[in-house]
Amino acid sequence: METKKFQNKLIFKFISSSQKTIRLLCLIAFCFVWSSAKSQSYYYFQNEIPTKNSVILNYKTLLVVQPDGNATARIQYNEGPDHKLFLYQVSLSDSVINQTDTLHRFLIPNGASQPLLDKDTANFFALRFIFEKKYDSSGYYYEPFFVEVKNNKNEWNPVKTTLSQLKTYEDLRNDEPFVSSFYFQSDEFYQYIFSEKTRGVVSPRKEKMFLIIVANTNDETVGKSAKSDLQNVSSLFNKLAENVSIKTIIPIYISGNDFNKASVNAAIAQLEQAKPTSDDIVIFYYSGHGFRLPGDKSLYPNISFRNVKNRKDNVVGDYLPLEDVYKRISALKPNVCLVLGDCCNANIYQNPVIGSDLIQPKGGGFLGAFNPKAAEKLFFPNAPVSMIIGSVEEDHLSLGNPQIGGYFTHFFTAELEKNLWGFYSNNLFSIGNQSNAMWLQILIAARKNTYWKSKSIQCGKTPNDRCIQQAVINIKSQ
Repeated sequence: METKKFQNKLIFKFISSSQKTIRLLCLIAFCFVWSSAKSQSYYYFQNEIPTKNSVILNYKTLLVVQPDGNATARIQYNEGPDHKLFLYQVSLSDSVINQTDTLHRFLIPNGASQPLLDKDTANFFALRFIFEKKYDSSGYYYEPFFVEVKNNKNEWNPVKTTLSQLKTYEDLRNDEPFVSSFYFQSDEFYQYIFSEKTRGVVSPRKEKMFLIIVANTNDETVGKSAKSDLQNVSSLFNKLAENVSIKTIIPIYISGNDFNKASVNAAIAQLEQAKPTSDDIVIFYYSGHGFRLPGDKSLYPNISFRNVKNRKDNVVGDYLPLEDVYKRISALKPNVCLVLGDCCNANIYQNPVIGSDLIQPKGGGFLGAFNPKAAEKLFFPNAPVSMIIGSVEEDHLSLGNPQIGGYFTHFFTAELEKNLWGFYSNNLFSIGNQSNAMWLQILIAARKNTYWKSKSIQCGKTPNDRCIQQAVINIKSQ
């Protein structure tokens, strides 16, 4: 891809199979550096756990935190005169305890602890991990603050931490004895860490990726969240294209002062003129305000281009139905068509709700080995697949946070990363080879995580008035 910069303009040029040059002019309101999308992170803890017999147990924990807020802890310790080894697995979820505390987040046990060797009925105690919010020049991050143990009275008490380390993917790959003290060779996580093979030279693919991203970054309420979405979505798909060796990427980013209906219609018209082939990938993504009008038949929202004057005059302003965008793009019959709108789907006069963030480590986490087979099934299927996704059902609000962006976007990109670069990638093949089934699994997981995250946010006048956000998903094999 050849890219030329002229102040706030980017000109992208690609050569088609007929060697005809097509130029797409993209106006961008701000320049940014491609950032790493958030990925999994690894922590190692050593803690002293007092027992009722005044014996101190030395817990050693390898904690794997996923970008969706879920985590898995493997906890091992020795006990008794023969130093018998115990090993437990605990699933944890990202939570807050006090809604007014914006500086701390908790990884709390989610379900029963699972003994992987013998069961210690007397002296195994569940742990929860408290992380504290910090800031640096790159933004916010969370680091471990302290660890608490749950006693027999169902009370949480802090314990002494003798070691707390953030580990990288390479740290684990270079220390097999350490990893094998927590994971068996048959475990997916172990195989993920140590089965990586050096990929040979990947031949450039002939398929093109058309990437249209529209974000209302100037808006006073959702602008910062939309900016995060723009960065995260563009980073993910450009990174994917690099890994699968797509050399022809045609991006059109509409944001800032260029965010308007005319720009979006022009971008779709340019796409139609470019004539994507039946091998190509077309992605349309929107982040900003959305609404529905009385009598709307579509399950999906309208993209709102409402400006300050429209609000002052109390009028609807320009809008574009998301389903109309989908119909225009899917009619081009690319191999993969993905249209996603992360926006509200309620009355236009309802005020948006800003949610809380999620635990993320300094530096954003670590990508593992790329799974080309998973990418092949998702983005280069044998039968064309077409998708439209609205981040929330009709008459509900779509939530987000300035740091992580829209909730559904965050969890959707996290699921894609988890399945393309994480040890979850093998799970994609347990449901068969159909591309639409794989996409559905990823989207349902994103919808589930978004739902539970939204439930932690207050949407009404009382603490019992919880937000409800469930995505609307439609996948078709063409």
